[in-house]
Amino acid sequence: MIDEKGRLFGKVNIVDLLIIVIVLAAAAFIGMKVLGPDSTAANTQNVRITMFCEESPTFVVDQLEAGCEAWDSANQVTLGTLVDWTTGDSMSAITDANGEVVEIAREGYRSVRLVCEGTGVVSDRGVTIGGVLYGVGQSASVYFGNCKLFLDIAGIEVIG
Repeated sequence: MIDEKGRLFGKVNIVDLLIIVIVLAAAAFIGMKVLGPDSTAANTQNVRITMFCEESPTFVVDQLEAGCEAWDSANQVTLGTLVDWTTGDSMSAITDANGEVVEIAREGYRSVRLVCEGTGVVSDRGVTIGGVLYGVGQSASVYFGNCKLFLDIAGIEVIG
């Protein structure tokens, strides 16, 4: 079986065979970690993230453009691309003369609901994008192109 030169069946050196087996085992192990059922790559899904900004200057909201990148500046993570947005009256709260908190709309400001689509790993706690977990109700400062908005995540859903 092994000849005087250490070759298996006279063709393959036994040391070379052991090295090949170790390399193949390591490649299989790494492949299972990267592409196995518990891997990030295997569990990545398309997601739609809805965000809400109570008030932002109208001149900022007017510069939003579909298709621009949504970038979380605090975590330096791209959340996806802006696909849609709607605006409404700003939502500010003040205390009136009677000590009651009332909601008012500020002139020159708008509220905006933004919809982004991207990819992430969805769990029962939210969606992980770029190693950062995002959940409904979380506050963030997000750039949409050159527009920076301070907002809250209002919804996360998996899309086809």
